[in-house]
Amino acid sequence: MRTLLLALLLVSPLCFSKTVVIIESYHQGYKWDADYIAAVQSVLGDDHDIHVLALDTKRLPKPEWPQKVASLQQSISEIQPDIAILGDDNAFSLMADHLVERKIPVVFLGVNGGTVQHPTLEHDLVAGLLERPFFEESIRHLQKVLRVDKHFLVLMDDSPTMRNAVNEYFGDKRSAEIYGSKLDIVLTNDKDTWLQAVVRAHELYDAIIVGTHHTIRDAEGTYIAPDELITRAFNQSRVPIFSFWDINIGKQQAIGGFTISAHQEGITAARLASLILNGVKPSRIPKMNSLSGHYIYSRSGMAHWNLELSPMIATQANFVE
Repeated sequence: MRTLLLALLLVSPLCFSKTVVIIESYHQGYKWDADYIAAVQSVLGDDHDIHVLALDTKRLPKPEWPQKVASLQQSISEIQPDIAILGDDNAFSLMADHLVERKIPVVFLGVNGGTVQHPTLEHDLVAGLLERPFFEESIRHLQKVLRVDKHFLVLMDDSPTMRNAVNEYFGDKRSAEIYGSKLDIVLTNDKDTWLQAVVRAHELYDAIIVGTHHTIRDAEGTYIAPDELITRAFNQSRVPIFSFWDINIGKQQAIGGFTISAHQEGITAARLASLILNGVKPSRIPKMNSLSGHYIYSRSGMAHWNLELSPMIATQANFVE
């Protein structure tokens, strides 16, 4: 079944024009959202009417979420979509039940939680792609790049996405070992705690690997822009900073890594949606994990940290800047 599904994803012919709604957990100014939305539009946009609705949950305080959800539910009533594509855990937890109650098929991507957090994942109208960071592949890759296998700091915000990603793989442990490398995992939404971990990382660690850092606030509760935060980390860290996500890599950001691609996640979700629009029942589509990662590196970051990739890795990598 999985082999057949993968084959169908490569061709997935399109049916007559339908209405598709994309519900993003965050906002299109957030690169992850912008990348997967562009990918969905590249697959479906020429043949279908696509509407994008944003929950904006990284910036909106949680007490304001119910009002935002009610607004999007009203939009759903007006749009009357044939299918909904939900991006990330918050969109799924806040909107999936409402959609399936209205008999609207759901395709999800970027969801880190399992059925314990999201029981609706098992609904017959739901199909999609579970986002799973490439923890093992990333560590093996960094061992080759850095030629060390000692100690890494995994630094993330304390968002539902990151908690689910960590708990799925590590359980409640916040120290672990992968292929002989020790990992200490820090999840925090406090700016000072996050930056202090960066500043002191050289005392224990060979490198930092960041997850998302998009729900972090200062002591007064002011939201800290992710680009501002990672730039401060770049300038203050004495060890190189890598990432599990390609959206965090670039000038004065993370240097690179073996990462999840928002674009590829969006392509796969769009092809799943196309299958459903062509009559395939969502219940016949098995849930899949992220299908493929890629090597991506910042040229300026490599120069900053005096890092060179082996010829084999360099030929497989994508470079920004």
